[in-house]
Amino acid sequence: MNMFLGFIYAPFVFIALRYFDIKMVSMTLFILSLMWLLLSLKKGYKEMALPLLYLIIAIATFVFQEFIILKTLPLIISTLITLLILISYVNKQSIIIYFAKKIQKKEFSKEEELYIHNSTLFWFFVSAVNVGIHLSVLLNNNIQFWIYYSSVGWYLVFIVGGIMQFLHRKLVFLKRDIHE
Repeated sequence: MNMFLGFIYAPFVFIALRYFDIKMVSMTLFILSLMWLLLSLKKGYKEMALPLLYLIIAIATFVFQEFIILKTLPLIISTLITLLILISYVNKQSIIIYFAKKIQKKEFSKEEELYIHNSTLFWFFVSAVNVGIHLSVLLNNNIQFWIYYSSVGWYLVFIVGGIMQFLHRKLVFLKRDIHE
């Protein structure tokens, strides 16, 4: 659901603002976020974070009536993801290892866990690049670029990062492991 909302947020905001004033768009966003929050209550506090963020953005937009507030949401989400990756690396509880174990459903060797933990730093830099691009898109007045990057473009940054990680693992880490 979160990925779907990421795809539709920017186009929704753009189209809604063409037909309705900013107060109506922010109230709609508030109502949708509130429904999402209520559906998330049973799932735990982690699932409530994103709908709460959407609620805060909706309220701030309603109060200040500024489009820039709506435009900041993808940047805020990207910044929080970047901080989460960095904190998980520093705390030696890599979020990348967590997701790798969920996807692979197998135990990793100590060498693999160390490699994945160290790759968390790579993902921090990929995510930081994404934040930088989001910031430049936010400050740019080209609304089409904001719509594209905020809905689809930033996923491409992570796909390129994933391809680089895959190639590094296959061509460097696994080859090194075989030759030792």
